Amino acid sequence: MIWLVLTVFVLLVCSLQNVAGGIYYSMVMQSYGTVTSPPVILRNGTAGNSTIYTNNTSALVTVKAPMNDSANFNCVLMVVNQIADNWTVNLKVYNSANISRLSSLNISLHDGTSSNQIAVSGGSIVKSEGPPYNLAGNATIFIAMSNLQAATTGTSYLYVYLKIRVPNTSTYSLYVITFEIT
Repeated sequence: MIWLVLTVFVLLVCSLQNVAGGIYYSMVMQSYGTVTSPPVILRNGTAGNSTIYTNNTSALVTVKAPMNDSANFNCVLMVVNQIADNWTVNLKVYNSANISRLSSLNISLHDGTSSNQIAVSGGSIVKSEGPPYNLAGNATIFIAMSNLQAATTGTSYLYVYLKIRVPNTSTYSLYVITFEIT
């Protein structure tokens, strides 16, 4: 009997405790970030067909590969530095489709000097990433395609990153460029 009284007493004491709480919700309506245009942008080249997408940070480049001769396109795309800071840039293949139909292709960066970035030979990618290339402040460099030749008809794709890096750091941006070769 004493255990029953003690149990009821403990349950009664525990159930009589007050619980208090409050809800606090605060939403700051002030922006702490700013949105600016990218310091480096892509522009249409003078050869082939270029489509520049939103914010000028990705592009589709379409060129026609001859079957019995090779073609050279000196400027399929322009890389424009809109500020005074220097950058290093390079191209890197991250995917491809139907490359086996291409006999040869070289993609390079140039602005007086030239840097071979990507190479295809005998239907295989033999160079998938180029060395860093200097993009001076307020300057423009050009992406060229040379020695382009196809062995068969069809459409090939090279999916490439343009890597834009702050010199002597590990900070970079990746712009997507698709090369469509018909």
